[in-house]
Amino acid sequence: VNYQVLLILNSSNFDFSLAESEGEDIRFTSGDTQLKHWVEEWDAEDETARVWVRVPYIAANGNARIEMYYGNFDASDVSSGSSTFELFDDFSNFNINFGKWDQYYTGGGEVDVTGGTLQLIVPKFHPEDVAQVKSDDDFPVNSMLVVKRKKVTTGSDTRGPIIEQGFVDPNNQNRNQVIVRTELENETYVSWVLENEKSDARYFPKDTASLNVAEDTWYTTGVAWYMVDELGRVAFFENGERVGSMDLASTEEENYVPVEEMKAYLFASTYSDVSKNMGYAAFDYAYVRKFVSDEPTVSISSAATSEDEANLLENTSSETTPAPVKINVTAPEGKINAVRIFDAAGYNDSMIADMRESGLNMVMLRVTPDNIWGLERFVKNAHDNDMLVYAMILSDPTGVTEDNSASVQETVSAITDYNNKSLARYDGISIALNPCAEDTEAACEDNLMLVEGIRESTNNSLPLAVDVPFSYDRSSIGEVADYVELFVILTYDAEGDSLDSTADIVDSVAAKMGEVRAAGGDALISVAVDDGFMTDDNVQELLEGLQDYYAQDSAFMGTEIVVYSEYLDYIEVSTGSTEESGPIPGIPGFGIVLAVAAVITMVFVMRKE
Repeated sequence: VNYQVLLILNSSNFDFSLAESEGEDIRFTSGDTQLKHWVEEWDAEDETARVWVRVPYIAANGNARIEMYYGNFDASDVSSGSSTFELFDDFSNFNINFGKWDQYYTGGGEVDVTGGTLQLIVPKFHPEDVAQVKSDDDFPVNSMLVVKRKKVTTGSDTRGPIIEQGFVDPNNQNRNQVIVRTELENETYVSWVLENEKSDARYFPKDTASLNVAEDTWYTTGVAWYMVDELGRVAFFENGERVGSMDLASTEEENYVPVEEMKAYLFASTYSDVSKNMGYAAFDYAYVRKFVSDEPTVSISSAATSEDEANLLENTSSETTPAPVKINVTAPEGKINAVRIFDAAGYNDSMIADMRESGLNMVMLRVTPDNIWGLERFVKNAHDNDMLVYAMILSDPTGVTEDNSASVQETVSAITDYNNKSLARYDGISIALNPCAEDTEAACEDNLMLVEGIRESTNNSLPLAVDVPFSYDRSSIGEVADYVELFVILTYDAEGDSLDSTADIVDSVAAKMGEVRAAGGDALISVAVDDGFMTDDNVQELLEGLQDYYAQDSAFMGTEIVVYSEYLDYIEVSTGSTEESGPIPGIPGFGIVLAVAAVITMVFVMRKE
């Protein structure tokens, strides 16, 4: 489920003149669903490209078919590493993203983010000089850490720093390790560091490969950690090619590859002699993707105009494996199962019907003054499927409080005007409260003024829902309760904290739910999910668990789900729209569909060993 598949384009299978210069207009679909993708490379002049697509389902010994659209030179770029991979960082901020990484350094070591790169700087000698980062999240076996990196020497020692890349134990990185270590000038000495505490096994094969990469030269490396027949295996990749001499497999007698969850890990250090290496390891991007021993193969057929698409699909083999069963969470009478949607472009009529059949009965839909009329058909289709739609107003995460308040009021005015004229009125308004964390009194006063202003602007004609942030001061909930119909208690934040079990969520929101009860209010509990939530049994189990726990609680009105990667994407950019609106398939304005196995076919054959 949600496997990242690499699509390689070149002059033999793609006409680069028909797409934008950097591939900004490409889109991928599977049936009626628009898929997430990330453009790793796009060189229109040399006619080569590497694009990763997050495919929702490829069955063992089955195949999946997706379509690629292009040819709309007015389309905006929707390439997103964060939405495509399990972890992604292109280090575009001014500081390290503490929602994704934990850092550590000693002696003269430094961790720095500058010019769009992460730098692990080690100017002194061992053991003083260490710089490292570890992912905040843990990842299961069958994962691969890929980075684009280079070694830079700034002193007289041409060896530069030692660089390590791989996975380590979440609690004690010396217990379980799957690490590749590269050393010496031109990265000519490559070794494994493998430790499995559970089996009390360790293995350190040295000098197993030579990368032969010149200093200050960008290249990619990947550490793959996977399992076959319940035993761990490892592999190493340079510039996308597997280095055969680095393939290793555990045995029952020598079980040195752990299979428990671990963190992604990047590290630089000096050597054990007294030389001052004066250098650093630089990383342009890093991502974690899923990896199995036999990866899907991809075949690409010829392109067709959108007018020919119907005939193309009609003549395509239908021997594809059916998708897994969708969730079905029925809300108790009078309760709500809501979903938060940041961009309606990826949702067409059938997807709205699918959501309703799965038990969702409310949509929190992001609205701006610029996009509001483009959403009318979506709102009407939702109403036709017996779903409520609240206009969700989100503040610019880079804006100041005064600017955000003015922006919210402007959007409220647009909603009021729209409701007076439209065939499909919004059923309510949803806004976010200031966390009331730093200057509690001033921030909470701003919240009160904001909700009072919205009430006045709408003449109390629309119910108002407000987000209660993860860090919100619970004691301030009662101050706005008289102006609010529904509190939406978030169980996630932009720093990477996201709760995913009934017990953890119940414990986390207990105090806030208590304040809502005391104020005589109603609350939804908002939980973060992966973008494959429609077929995720864990999501159904989580929602049903919350319903059961709060079954006798009059303040509990239900749940809301949000695709966490989309939430993080919104936080990382401004409130500007990232995609043009339009239904799928046959995205309007896209005149070409590239068919992979008479559209893009991915065959996934599971090896039996």
